Amino acid sequence: MKKKAGGSDGEGGSGSARRAKGSETQVDVLPKEVVLQMVKDMLARLSDEMGDKEEVVVEDDVLLAFTESTCAFIDHLCARARDLCKQSGKETVDADHVLDALKDINFPQFVRDLEAALEAFKEENAGETSEEIATTDECQKQEDEQSSEDS
Repeated sequence: MKKKAGGSDGEGGSGSARRAKGSETQVDVLPKEVVLQMVKDMLARLSDEMGDKEEVVVEDDVLLAFTESTCAFIDHLCARARDLCKQSGKETVDADHVLDALKDINFPQFVRDLEAALEAFKEENAGETSEEIATTDECQKQEDEQSSEDS
């Protein structure tokens, strides 16, 4: 049974995906709506490149397969990053561990985009941090002026 991409799956969009029959565990990692939107976007992009203008349809089993494979990829990447962290003698996994793990598990094509996203994230947060510091400094100055006036 096909379903239109973006429609309800009859399970209330709980955000969990069940593993194939016979499996004992349940995957509660990625919301189905997020995976569905990523799949729809990629299929639409590919359809446009091929000149196909038909509506994108994603079956429930396909969505489940994408969800499970994405979870497996994330688990594998996290495990490798954690191993690299331990090998370096650190206790906290950082961005460099994740980037190195991507290279180790043969996905170096993702590294450049992630480094650019990380740099943009750092710049964005650096600006916010500077603003927070400036706000804190301004508040401290006002408190100091007020306390000196009260004295």
